[in-house]
Amino acid sequence: MSPNAAADAEARIGRANGRTIIAALAWLALAAAPAPTLADPPCLSLPAPIRDLDAIDYHAGTDGALIDPALRMKNDAAMEPARTFVRLVSASADHFTADGKAAAGLCTIGGLRLWAEGGALLGTMSNSQAQRERTGLLSGLAFAYLKTRDVASSTDRSAIEPWLDKLARGVEASFGDPGRPANRRLALAALATVAVGAAIDNDDHWRFGEKAYDQSLEAINANGVLEIEMLGGERALFDQDFALGSLVMSAELAAREKGKDWQKGEDWYEHGGGALHRLANRVLDGLRDSSWFSKETGKEQALPSGRDLAWIAFYARRFPDRFAGRVPDGAIFQSPRLGGDLAVLAEKWVR
Repeated sequence: MSPNAAADAEARIGRANGRTIIAALAWLALAAAPAPTLADPPCLSLPAPIRDLDAIDYHAGTDGALIDPALRMKNDAAMEPARTFVRLVSASADHFTADGKAAAGLCTIGGLRLWAEGGALLGTMSNSQAQRERTGLLSGLAFAYLKTRDVASSTDRSAIEPWLDKLARGVEASFGDPGRPANRRLALAALATVAVGAAIDNDDHWRFGEKAYDQSLEAINANGVLEIEMLGGERALFDQDFALGSLVMSAELAAREKGKDWQKGEDWYEHGGGALHRLANRVLDGLRDSSWFSKETGKEQALPSGRDLAWIAFYARRFPDRFAGRVPDGAIFQSPRLGGDLAVLAEKWVR
């Protein structure tokens, strides 16, 4: 079973300490936006804005590389309302991307504006786990806005974009130590800040993300792994895959856009002498036969599956020859953290 199985469960709508807000009410604030037609489905209920994150750190061991399953379950329950919000605005952004219906995009914009005006995720982060949670949430929020910003009014933008900017600055402050070893969390910070930089046309966030991306690549050794993530025992392969997903999608954002020039592409896959491809080869080989990871760690491996493998939708489409039949069964190409419905997005972005 995937270590993220609990997070993959279907969202239980309306759980935020019993407080829910009907996202359709956000239409009242969108006077400048087109009104939905009778055929358009209503926006779904969303959790109310959550300002503080009271996460439970489930990492153990001297390097924090080990996982306490019981504490992780408690943290998943605590983070459910915030994760639910991101899943729902990401899902409506996916519908807009796939079908081009303004109503779906406006559901995303309405939800994002609701949380922006509530100062969501800008309060107290209880510990380092809360900082990590906010980073993953921000990545999903930035992708959702990036995909739907064309239907946002100027009033929407003036609420949402400064909020995303503040969230990105918070992430950067928590990951800005250049002496900190590069790991899967730094790779995620790279993705979140690059996504915000793209979504709100902010070069500062873009440059921070690129630097974090390059730092992550520099930590990929000759064996094609982030060495520090090999300390996770049975989670070593899973954690390499987690970092890889963030790095692939950072490279895809760079290939797709930078700042206001939507078509300006940069080849980040070749940064670091193609280190990302070394990591991808090691992970793909491990998904087919995890014995190398088991030998290196002395532990049987917890295999990534489902949404953990969503990045493959992009990587396989861009580099079909590199797969050579190595695409694993059971991959689900949908992950809010990595960009939402990546099958649809890859079809539109990779030509």
